[in-house]
Amino acid sequence: MTFDKINRRTHLFLGLFLLPWLTIYGVSSFIVIHPKPFKFDSPPREVLFEKPYSRPVITQGKNNEPDLRAAAQEILRDNNLEGAFWVDKPRDDVVHIDRFSFRDSISLTYSLKDQKLKAERQTMRWPQVAMRMHFRGGYFQPDLGNKLWGVVVDLVCLTIIIWVFSGLIMWWRLARLRTWGAITIAAGALSFALLVWKL
Repeated sequence: MTFDKINRRTHLFLGLFLLPWLTIYGVSSFIVIHPKPFKFDSPPREVLFEKPYSRPVITQGKNNEPDLRAAAQEILRDNNLEGAFWVDKPRDDVVHIDRFSFRDSISLTYSLKDQKLKAERQTMRWPQVAMRMHFRGGYFQPDLGNKLWGVVVDLVCLTIIIWVFSGLIMWWRLARLRTWGAITIAAGALSFALLVWKL
């Protein structure tokens, strides 16, 4: 098998692998840029429970700092709500946890003063689901699924870079298309550079 054939097959199959990822990236980017056609008014929150609860939270942190995250993770574990989350302290005597997935968000409010815990669930509409997929990343969430998502996103990023270079190789080895290819590359680079410069 020749190098050109291997390169074409690589470009083809990487493109097929990237199909769902680039599709959701394109759809979610369109929603971010054109939000008006999409309804972002979320459904009302459904109260899951409101109950007496007691767990010490000793931290001066306000937003997602390690000690506060450790306490929030224990609260989630106590209530069988483990998963990806963000935590903050809107007041010194209140801990707020947003336990989120692509499909829904569960807001937990723990009042240290009253020793009460309230949980409310809100489902996500499909434009919100797409946007959450667009912005989701990182390895700091505790569960395996979120870490696996990060690994796959890293793999997709690497695949896009290989896909780009295999496309460049294909273009360069087609001598009759070099001029038009060079014009296309120059147009893309110029539009990118101008927008970066102006914005």
